[in-house]
Amino acid sequence: MNKDLHTIEEVQFPHGAKDMTEFNKRYLDFCKPFILAVKEVYETMMGTEITPGKPGLKESKKSYGDYSSIMGINGTYQGAGAKKKFRGSLVLSWPEEVYIKGASAMLMEDYTEFNDEIADVGMEICNITMGNAKKVLSEEGYLIEMSIPTSVSGKNHEIKAQDGIVTIATPMECGFGTFYIELSYEDYDC
Repeated sequence: MNKDLHTIEEVQFPHGAKDMTEFNKRYLDFCKPFILAVKEVYETMMGTEITPGKPGLKESKKSYGDYSSIMGINGTYQGAGAKKKFRGSLVLSWPEEVYIKGASAMLMEDYTEFNDEIADVGMEICNITMGNAKKVLSEEGYLIEMSIPTSVSGKNHEIKAQDGIVTIATPMECGFGTFYIELSYEDYDC
């Protein structure tokens, strides 16, 4: 496990509580559809199964991979007697080798290096993951507005979209190696 990724049990969520407060539960419930959605993308479009690792609180802006795709998320939540606004982001981050193997499987071509032909694959995976998760979350009271995915590449790049927002990162093991899904979430009163 990366040294800046702690188990959820070890680190306090905002609002000063370690126990499963209403915010913590809402955050974890918000994350689950994204995990299921990225699993579905990999299984149906790339023919490999994913095993999620233990999620943890990310405490650094530094990416876990060489290529990251990012989508901003905002909207409103209405449920459990509360109406709140929220904001956050979805980040998928891959080491170079894992990205290239995944792009090769998705495009059914054999790529050995990153190039313009596979540059948008990560953003497409991010977009499909978001769309699938949005369907589930809308049934749970979330009205989500999505941004257009963007990408960042390079060793040790930083994800600044997560500044000041709690971010949970989950390692995802698949036939191509390990990549990460990171979900940032913050809610506040309307």
